[in-house]
Amino acid sequence: MKSLYELVAPYESVSLIGMCKNAGKTTTLNQLIAELKTHGVSFGATSVGRDGESTDLVTNTVKPGIFVYKGTIVATAADLLKYCDTTREILYSTGIYTPMGEIIVFRALTDGFVQIAGPSMTTQLADVSNIIRPYGVEKILIDGALGRKSLCSKKVSQSTILCTGASYHKDMRTVIRDTAYTCELLQLPQAEFEVPGKLWEQNDIKYIPVYDKTDIQLPEERMTVEKIWRKGAENPPEYIVVQGGLTDAMVKTLIMSNADLRNKKMVLLDGSKILLSSDMYEKLRIKGLQFEVADALELLAVTINPFSAYGFHFDKDVFMEQMSAAITVPVYNVRDSLLKNNQ
Repeated sequence: MKSLYELVAPYESVSLIGMCKNAGKTTTLNQLIAELKTHGVSFGATSVGRDGESTDLVTNTVKPGIFVYKGTIVATAADLLKYCDTTREILYSTGIYTPMGEIIVFRALTDGFVQIAGPSMTTQLADVSNIIRPYGVEKILIDGALGRKSLCSKKVSQSTILCTGASYHKDMRTVIRDTAYTCELLQLPQAEFEVPGKLWEQNDIKYIPVYDKTDIQLPEERMTVEKIWRKGAENPPEYIVVQGGLTDAMVKTLIMSNADLRNKKMVLLDGSKILLSSDMYEKLRIKGLQFEVADALELLAVTINPFSAYGFHFDKDVFMEQMSAAITVPVYNVRDSLLKNNQ
């Protein structure tokens, strides 16, 4: 199995997102940082939300700190600078503000632990990444916050690692099922045509039927998805472009309608926009509906943490075996597969 360094080597940026708190995301991040250091790869780091604190502020459990090396470029909120025990050179004040202060970019002049926090908006996070790049970094690491699967968007990072574990649910089958579903959404195929960028900004039109893939136009009237795909329609389109997110409430009437969904496709911006429950998603798939995305994602791997912050754990070998069987990307145990390389 490849090392994390080998996985991320082809990409300029990678985001780490967690299925839950205490999924082993910080441990994975530290392992990735150590491997980049070993291979002499310079990098910058930032985060959505706060990370690196010694105690989890939600579960009140001990957390590993984020350890960076001399030369690392870090973007973090001003209020957290006092918790970073590296000496540093302030490089840039971004003018982007969070509840913990303005995002400041600094260079670590010594090795040490840091706490990092970045903006919550993906557009601002992309701006921070662009600010970091000119400071000689070869890769950018983005530590994601709970539930922020939108960090997988290529607007933010070129690749993604998903972290999951026993803290998500006490039932291993539930953890595996929901992780596999998330992986499926993050690996949806690229649409065979390009959706003009301006259409994603027309938020008042939710559904855009595609009759000509070379010339996609906004409809003259707002229509429900059932009306567009109603059974018996003379010329139902194969594709519908969906603006924004797609929820259970939005497709409930479609499930109950007599619309023929065989070989029909919905195109969303990326997999993070599908907010459907796994049950509703499966019902649509059974009826024949297919999903594609305008911005296909690169899910590199899943890391698992068999230990829960709530006092129980899974059998690590069973967890690894069953998770590996359920998904198509490599699976790493954050306490075994990753850390034993340092022993």
